[in-house]
Amino acid sequence: MELSPGGQSVDKKPILTPDGLIQTPNAAGNSATPEQVSGPSSPTTGNSTNLTAILPVIYEIIRCVEKDPLDNATKQKESQECSQKILELQKRFEIARNEVKQLPGIEYNKEEQLQRLELLRNQLKLKQQLIRKYKDTQL
Repeated sequence: MELSPGGQSVDKKPILTPDGLIQTPNAAGNSATPEQVSGPSSPTTGNSTNLTAILPVIYEIIRCVEKDPLDNATKQKESQECSQKILELQKRFEIARNEVKQLPGIEYNKEEQLQRLELLRNQLKLKQQLIRKYKDTQL
């Protein structure tokens, strides 16, 4: 259970729908778009752009460190630029940590996740058997 932006209790556990799919319920009355809730990339879609946002910053930091100007004024300027890039990298890491915390099922330990996976596999097998049985009776 989590709190929505309105302070209401929201159950974010997955739900098995009648058609056999699993969905995570959204908060009722929550008018926020997915970008507003989870930032620039949505962890639930699996299309996290955070890695592509982190790698260029790391590359820029490495390039900054590799530069070795002889002039002290230039060194000072480069040092400040590197410091700002490191702060940007820290911000992006914090965003990545928040995204990981929002992943569905992250609150379960490995054993619980494996049990849930086995349960879902059993449900899938049963549903596949029911579908086969239904198809056989139709012929």
